[in-house]
Amino acid sequence: MGAAPTSRFEQIVATYRRDHRHPVNHFLHVGVGWPMVAAALLVLPFRPWWSLGLFVGGYAFMWMGHFVFERNLPTIWKYPATPLVMAVAVVKSMGAGLGRLLGGRQGRV
Repeated sequence: MGAAPTSRFEQIVATYRRDHRHPVNHFLHVGVGWPMVAAALLVLPFRPWWSLGLFVGGYAFMWMGHFVFERNLPTIWKYPATPLVMAVAVVKSMGAGLGRLLGGRQGRV
């Protein structure tokens, strides 16, 4: 694997990736849980109780993925800042990919 994580940020990202290896758990996070949490934020001003239900339900699906498929504790229980850290990690990764994509086009006509 890669080099050992050096910063606290890199440690949390590495722990998150280690705790999310099972494909069903990944789907429960990316395909079900996070979309429900995002929908909760969108409907909050209009339907606060629906928003609460979506938020709790989204996390219930994600936690079920940990307990049933990964057989570990949700990373957020160990590191409460995990959602923010992973959002930053995703944006950094996308920026790096975009930089490589744009950098690869330099010098071409």
